[in-house]
Amino acid sequence: MQIHETAFVVSTYRSYHEDVSKDTYAKLWNNPGTDALIPDILKRVSNHEAMLHSLRNRFFYEKMNSFFDKNNGGTLINFGSGFSMYQFSFDDKVSTIEIDKKDIIDYKKEKIDHWTKEGKLPQRDIQYTAIDFNKNTAEEIVETLRPMIKKEPTFILIEGVFFFLDRKTTNKLFQVFKGIQNPGDVVGAVTYLPEIEKTKVYERLLNYFDSNNDTNDSFSHQTIPHSYFESIDGYVIQENTDEFELSKIYAPNNKINTKNEILNETMYLIEKI
Repeated sequence: MQIHETAFVVSTYRSYHEDVSKDTYAKLWNNPGTDALIPDILKRVSNHEAMLHSLRNRFFYEKMNSFFDKNNGGTLINFGSGFSMYQFSFDDKVSTIEIDKKDIIDYKKEKIDHWTKEGKLPQRDIQYTAIDFNKNTAEEIVETLRPMIKKEPTFILIEGVFFFLDRKTTNKLFQVFKGIQNPGDVVGAVTYLPEIEKTKVYERLLNYFDSNNDTNDSFSHQTIPHSYFESIDGYVIQENTDEFELSKIYAPNNKINTKNEILNETMYLIEKI
């Protein structure tokens, strides 16, 4: 499985539970190829995956909606945007900068433009840029993004990305965030905590990726401890939670008994100070 294929899988997961994810546009990305992949993933890794990704989407949907409402708009900067569709659920006072690898960005822009012309999507102010987080320097990324920010404040979103990066690149990205944000701006981030490495479900995830991943599309299996987010220079943790706790709020009838039985991701909101 190539990394870009995970973007299709995650969007399809969100479409399975629209009532939870609040993403009514995710189904636009559904396709037979992804539909064929998913049953094997749910069987070999975890049958809770679709719900967990829907819960993650719901958390950021709620937090970003509140942030932009309070500030009468602003800019969403989506690092590793994949096929996320948040911007179409927000007010048109919100601008969006979509960042991902070139093949994903080119494909997404083409499809979004097409669906907007067809009236399947509302008109939104969206800019797209292709950036390789591993290859571009922090200075290059800042120089690319700073002129693109039309409205303040900014909410940076980076979900489903850190797992595929090493710590050096992660550190670089936080230098980028610091370089383009102002006090009061927020970063929404997602990670696996190191505790998950001891679980059977995480072991199954690694086995699945290692047996299905394209050798030219490698990734790093990264987990990040809570202490890392506590020590980020220039930022303070505003809020953190995980998918297990969110399931109690948004999917109370879903049968998840313990954190250890799921690929439990932790979400952070950290504020620039």
